[in-house]
Amino acid sequence: MSSGPTAKLIDELVLAVGGTARDARARHVLAQALHGLVRLARSEQLLDMQRDAARAMGAGSRREARALMRRLGTRSARGQGQLRLELQDSEADRA
Repeated sequence: MSSGPTAKLIDELVLAVGGTARDARARHVLAQALHGLVRLARSEQLLDMQRDAARAMGAGSRREARALMRRLGTRSARGQGQLRLELQDSEADRA
């Protein structure tokens, strides 16, 4: 276990909740549960920070724009083929 301020606070919390009257196993289980909650909170905080940083850099909007362009590209693929034929017809009329 770490000996940082979080570990000290968890130890104080375990003593406040269970005191010394509870058995050692119950205190250990409570301490481990609290350590697990702290780890979960830290990982959630890290994910939130990464998501906020990506949003600030515009990575999400770039992904959305790429997806939109792909959708537009697949929809207009048939139209592109027709456009080429129209251009070829107009070039033939000029000649």
